Amino acid sequence: MKNFRFLQLAFLFTYLNSACIKQVEVPIRNEKPQLVVQGLITNDSLPYEVKVSFSGPFTSRSVAIDEYVVKNATVIIKDDLGNSTQLAYRDSGIYVTTDPNFVGKVGRSYHVEIGLADGSHFISTPETIRPPVPIDSISKVEYSLFFDKLDLSFGSNPYSDRLNAFIDFKDPPDQENYYRWSSYNYVLRKCSGLPCGFGCIMYDYCYQLHVVNDLQILSDASVNGNLIHQKQVEYSYIYWFGKQYIDIGQLSISREAYQFWERYQEQLTRTGSILDPLPSPIKGNVHDAVDTTDIALGYFEASSITHKRVVLVPFGITQFLLDQRARQYIPSEPAICFEYFLNALPYPPPPAQQYPPPPGWENAQQLIVNW
Repeated sequence: MKNFRFLQLAFLFTYLNSACIKQVEVPIRNEKPQLVVQGLITNDSLPYEVKVSFSGPFTSRSVAIDEYVVKNATVIIKDDLGNSTQLAYRDSGIYVTTDPNFVGKVGRSYHVEIGLADGSHFISTPETIRPPVPIDSISKVEYSLFFDKLDLSFGSNPYSDRLNAFIDFKDPPDQENYYRWSSYNYVLRKCSGLPCGFGCIMYDYCYQLHVVNDLQILSDASVNGNLIHQKQVEYSYIYWFGKQYIDIGQLSISREAYQFWERYQEQLTRTGSILDPLPSPIKGNVHDAVDTTDIALGYFEASSITHKRVVLVPFGITQFLLDQRARQYIPSEPAICFEYFLNALPYPPPPAQQYPPPPGWENAQQLIVNW
């Protein structure tokens, strides 16, 4: 009887507590959209890109990209001698240069001007392209097991093992230097391919482009004039046993650009409690041409860049590692490799060479890497 009475009281207490709970509508902070500009001009003779969009509410990435990109702006890059080039709209809010003769030069200053459909006009603070600092060598490449991002919902790791690349370079002693790295690579992918006759399989391999988006910056404040030894700036994933083609770009950026990326990096790595203040927008060097207090988000950079290309030649991987660590990334259904994987290099059917190496590495250094 006592137990029954206790259960009655417990039930009543639980009911009264639940009945007293009032649903609270938490207000969502919706701020006025701000212009976002991100671009870069270098001494590379490549098309330069400027991305223009508006900041939006915290929703899915696809909604923000589709709804807030700017598709009808006038975007012009100018130098300090009066030369200019107008960029053409490509997609996803990205504008690209079309004049191959407009190339950034060391010692020249550059800025971007953006005209919007509502008549507003934005301009960036000019930046001067600083002298380049070359990479001496890729001093080390190491094989790394990569368990950090295991996706338990799929029972597999969406990020494979990888090769980490380290560089050496000499920092100039007579000036302040600030660095940022931009790198990409082509890695071998494998599919089941398609049958092309007795014992013949085609389109079962291809090289896929991977751009390293991790932010890497460095100031020489504490290492001025020294040899920078084994600085990790690049990595490439391992999806199958084959050569890897990597390109490391070393940018010599301005102090202002370094400070912008430093603040950006701090926000990316910031951790704390829900009571911490919200991070403030990172304002860059683009502002309204009339009202200079109206500052856009993002940054337009002018920088020199030097490249170091190398071909990584695998050696010594065991069949066990290949089966356990790489086979999970091969699609089970019949597929054409360069159609199945995004940003893969296509090639014609036999008798043409199958999965030819990407162009541009013909004279690159080759490094044997033990996996």
